[in-house]
Amino acid sequence: MKKVLLSAALLPFAVVVTMQTANASDGTIRFNGSIVDSPCVISSNSQNQEVDMGAVKSSTFSTAGDKSTATPFQIRLEECDLTAGKTKVNVVFNGIGDDDDTTLLSVDNGAGSATGVGIGLFDAKGEAIALNDGASLEALSEGETVLNYDARYVSTKDAVTVGSASGQVDFSLTYE
Repeated sequence: MKKVLLSAALLPFAVVVTMQTANASDGTIRFNGSIVDSPCVISSNSQNQEVDMGAVKSSTFSTAGDKSTATPFQIRLEECDLTAGKTKVNVVFNGIGDDDDTTLLSVDNGAGSATGVGIGLFDAKGEAIALNDGASLEALSEGETVLNYDARYVSTKDAVTVGSASGQVDFSLTYE
């Protein structure tokens, strides 16, 4: 009788231990970042952006060099500390240049892609920034610096064909 009572008394504990094991789960957390020696840190929202250029009518482009309306985008720099004497930042945009005008970013090619158009990058004054070459020299502000730019479709031929017009550009910063 004692064995039966002892077994019956221990049964709920065995069930609880089994339930806890059944609910156990494993996972992984990866931490990403970097240690930098620069006067500012690029905002996490600015590191990987998507800029929606919208749908632009092909009739916008009647001759090579025509431009669509500007689509603004920004690069935000945070925690800017100007005490080290670096007060300016050079921004260079790097990517695959258009076959007809290498200063423009090429749109992705392939089935269903637009042709005769590239993506132009412009500084806050509206000046064109040449891809892979041109630098945009901007003044830094203590704390936060917001760098304003525009992207525009620019026709590279008199005739533009319709289709997807996406492209990707990287940017690099150097401080002066």
